Amino acid sequence: MAFVQTNVNYAAEYAAALAQSYPYLSYFGAIWASENSNRYKPGMGKTMYIPSLQVSGAVDVNRNQITGTFNRNWNNEWQAVELDMDREWNTLVDPMDIDETNGVATIANITRAFTEFQKVPEMDAYIASKLAGFASAFGGVSTQSLTSSSILTEWDNALEFMTNQRVNRDRLVAYMTPGTYKLLKQATGLTRFIEVTNGIQAVDRNVARLDGVTVVEVPADMMKTAYTFTEGWAIDTAHAVQINFMLVDPMAVAAPIKYETAMMSAPTAQSKGKYLYYERYYYGAFILNQRQAGVYAHVGSAPSVGTLTVTSTAGTAAGSTNIAVSGYGIGQNGDPDEGLVMKYCPNNASDSISFTYNTAPASGTWTEVAAAPFALTSQTANYYIYVVLINKQTGGVVAAGKTQNVVGV
Repeated sequence: MAFVQTNVNYAAEYAAALAQSYPYLSYFGAIWASENSNRYKPGMGKTMYIPSLQVSGAVDVNRNQITGTFNRNWNNEWQAVELDMDREWNTLVDPMDIDETNGVATIANITRAFTEFQKVPEMDAYIASKLAGFASAFGGVSTQSLTSSSILTEWDNALEFMTNQRVNRDRLVAYMTPGTYKLLKQATGLTRFIEVTNGIQAVDRNVARLDGVTVVEVPADMMKTAYTFTEGWAIDTAHAVQINFMLVDPMAVAAPIKYETAMMSAPTAQSKGKYLYYERYYYGAFILNQRQAGVYAHVGSAPSVGTLTVTSTAGTAAGSTNIAVSGYGIGQNGDPDEGLVMKYCPNNASDSISFTYNTAPASGTWTEVAAAPFALTSQTANYYIYVVLINKQTGGVVAAGKTQNVVGV
């Protein structure tokens, strides 16, 4: 068979080179280059499965006899996730441009500029918004005002939350906007040490670690709760809220990157004598089911209550109805996401019950249900049923929806 030359796809080598660059180019390098991000990789396509184990606790030893039976005291689960950022970029380079710019406009330089000024900042903006979303969904959020007098109190509250959720403080990384970092340096009650040696007076006011937690300063425009990614990245001005600081356990998050294609074609007649570069890559960020308390965010305003779509269809018996739920925090099988509990309040004459984020429902009798759809009996036609998702850690509402009952007759 005759040899046919094909374009060289150096995606694997490109990915390895970028992995070395992330800690230097990215503010969130500790997450992109974390053990989890390298451990959990997608296979074919964009889907990957994250394994987890649950085990029982120990019991007292009976030294005098062997009783009972041996049981399997562990379960394994698979958390199916899908990379949601499927991105591509390409460019043409005319050989005359390379010559006339004295070698500046080369493929290597152009792709380096794309990586440093577009790709990595885009990925950082994406992961900041995802981390804030994880904190919002699972309760680790504060919206108290920050001043030089209050910032240490807010910091202590955040550490208290993380420690109570058994998050190892030694693994935490604190991401802060420059404004928050400035308040921290001015904080009332912060102890400072100034060392003067050899007649040289040098004052270093950097706060690299606080209470054992590494502090990373991140530009404010890359610490928002929402972005658009139509071309590159841009702040979603209609929905974005400022993130002031976040505490993150990198071992609670997986942020894998898969390079599907990275290739360059030499000048051809089809490309009118130009070099053609093309790359395509997938990436995403996920919170591990058993470590959902590993992200805490302080934001400028409270997150809004997520939207649940609730529908009612008539049951076979008189007064019975079948309730389906989808939307925020609901998986494809109708189960609420790990860390959330679904509850409903049926037969409400009022359609004006409101909810506040991360606050327990103020009125009504709420009954927990494992998943949707579920069936109810003895319902009144056209009365309202409310469904909420409750954060297990805080007992507060993170999503809600309602519908009018359609019942069997």
